[in-house]
Amino acid sequence: MCLHPTGLLGLVLLLGQTICAQEGTLPRPSISAEPDSVIPRGRPVTIVCRGPAGFKTFRLENEEDTNDFKDTRASSPLGPHQTEARFLIPAVSEGTATHYRCRYIKEHVWSEPSESLELVVTGVQTQGWASLCSTPWSFPQRPGCS
Repeated sequence: MCLHPTGLLGLVLLLGQTICAQEGTLPRPSISAEPDSVIPRGRPVTIVCRGPAGFKTFRLENEEDTNDFKDTRASSPLGPHQTEARFLIPAVSEGTATHYRCRYIKEHVWSEPSESLELVVTGVQTQGWASLCSTPWSFPQRPGCS
């Protein structure tokens, strides 16, 4: 049996599409915070992104503002199957308390985003009942005041 060049080209294209479909999307990276995702204001936190081995660039994204991101090189391989990147926030504040996610890039294609990580900053006092306890105003039975 002899294939016409056009038929051969169609067969090659079909096989190429099949191979690409089998590869699928890139696996999601994981995301975590060290020492924890709940941090006192002013303290440092490191957000750690982990993905498959061999990837060099990771992106940390603010989930609520997709134009707010930071790219970094992978810091170290974690054995033969995993790579990690570390993003340091030297002093957390109300401005850094948000939801984060990370991605990595392979041949100009970004992976799916990781699950969301919520960074919670403690010690942030707003104008609530605690601040009213020290005011000269006369409110009967203010909660939390002694």
